[in-house]
Amino acid sequence: MKDYKLLLAGLALLLLLIVIAVFTWLWIHNRKNIDPLPIMANQNEPTAMTEGDAEKTVSKSVLYVQIEENLQAPLDEVIVSFESRYPNVQVMANYVPATTLLTLPNNTASKSEHSNVGVGTDMIVANDTLTTERLAPLQAELKNSQKAVGQKEADTNNADGNTIDNEAGKAKNSSTETRTLNSFSYALKDEQALEGVILTDNTAAINFRNFLVSSVGQDILKKYDYDNIEGYKNSVNDLFNPTSQAKQVSGDTSVDVADALSNGE
Repeated sequence: MKDYKLLLAGLALLLLLIVIAVFTWLWIHNRKNIDPLPIMANQNEPTAMTEGDAEKTVSKSVLYVQIEENLQAPLDEVIVSFESRYPNVQVMANYVPATTLLTLPNNTASKSEHSNVGVGTDMIVANDTLTTERLAPLQAELKNSQKAVGQKEADTNNADGNTIDNEAGKAKNSSTETRTLNSFSYALKDEQALEGVILTDNTAAINFRNFLVSSVGQDILKKYDYDNIEGYKNSVNDLFNPTSQAKQVSGDTSVDVADALSNGE
């Protein structure tokens, strides 16, 4: 009986030692892999397209923005906040009247930085809606500018006698599609959507647009009585919120259900 108890005690001790040994081996082995990817990402990249890629891409760049002049007060504050978030980006703001907002300045210095599209303005911010009709002349100008850039490159190659490079340049230029201008909403004013448009592939322009519609940008615009674009959500919620709809029709209880359904078709 005594030998049986000693045997059980020995087995229990052996199992305990095995468990301790396995735990120790796992602990030592796994210590090497603590925080693998996050630390590497933070060391090598600043922050973001997840925040890091975007900020790295726009480092040491200039962003040219043409803005309607009555937006100067809020946009000045937005730009200051944006530049503090992206210290390697300098925003060059050109405030103009609404009548010349969609007329691009003849800025050869900035054009050289965006030679692939031939225009010196990365983004336009309007205090109004930028419809497809309003953007049509600008779209045509963008297309002509891009063609002019391609022709200039071709003429340069011809002058240098680079026939092969010239043909390659022509093929590249013909295969490059002109950027389609699509406006984006960034705020509301008296239920009127205010919009902007990106003209180039400058990554800083994409980041500035995202900053405008971020909570920080929206809070700044709110201080100047521009409603948050989240106001759109309220309109959508009204469609599915019986309580909200009931408040709207509370003054008229004689609603014809058949008429309501036919109006919704």
